[in-house]
Amino acid sequence: MLLAISVALFALIHLIPAFPALKARVKAAAGKAYGPAFGIASTLSVVLIVLAWQGADRAAVYEPPAWGFRANLVLSFVAFLLVGVFIFRGKLRQVLRLPLSMAVILWTVGHLLANGDQASVILFGCLLTYAVIHLAGGLATGFRPTPEVRQGHDAIALLAGIALYGVMIQLHAHLIGVPLFSIQDLSVLGH
Repeated sequence: MLLAISVALFALIHLIPAFPALKARVKAAAGKAYGPAFGIASTLSVVLIVLAWQGADRAAVYEPPAWGFRANLVLSFVAFLLVGVFIFRGKLRQVLRLPLSMAVILWTVGHLLANGDQASVILFGCLLTYAVIHLAGGLATGFRPTPEVRQGHDAIALLAGIALYGVMIQLHAHLIGVPLFSIQDLSVLGH
């Protein structure tokens, strides 16, 4: 329950920027405190998610498909490329408009294909719902990133996405507690 509440809090906080009229009202009410309050609330919601995740029930809900692990690796790779596109101000960011929402959708779908436990279903299912609402809201309101396009940022964005993916592959066991590869996994991938 705590995990679902934590993810819902995260989603509500992060949906505010997806709806410009709502963001304007919240900003007007909060004044100069909006930025710091948004940052603190975002950080606290992430901390709550991590704490709730650690204590969440891992009971099996469904059996993931045998190909789910490999699908997750591919979808997560594309998601990290989209994170790179979000971070940098290239033309791809203008074309895709909401690359971070797209990244979260791919990342959560991949993780739902690879994990069938209750904690994963709650976390990734709720984040998937949030990302779909965020994407739909942004598209419906005509959201556009800042019009500034910087030369060479598309290539840098893709390289950054590859680098971030590589870092996450290496740190996944330490940060999340779930190793992605063992020697047996690597031998299976080779066949």
